[in-house]
Amino acid sequence: MIKTVLISTLFLLGVVFIFQNQEVILNEFFITYDIKIFSFENQPLSNYWLLIIAFLLGVLICLITMGVSLISKSLKINELQKKINALGQVSTSKEAK
Repeated sequence: MIKTVLISTLFLLGVVFIFQNQEVILNEFFITYDIKIFSFENQPLSNYWLLIIAFLLGVLICLITMGVSLISKSLKINELQKKINALGQVSTSKEAK
């Protein structure tokens, strides 16, 4: 219930922010980009596209870092599980003697 209220409040505040700052968000910039495989000159780009691109780039970077962390933790867990299994086999073989 509290989570729903917080999410609804954030959404409402976001909508209010967009309507109050509509002039700034709809402002256009002219972008020039030139690399060897892709280039364009004086292309109009709205400020909201810059915000969306920055957000998506942040999400992508976050997902990549989380994925790398998840993979490294998974490898560490597997390594420790093998050590536990090896120690368990050693202790059972000592008990059998």
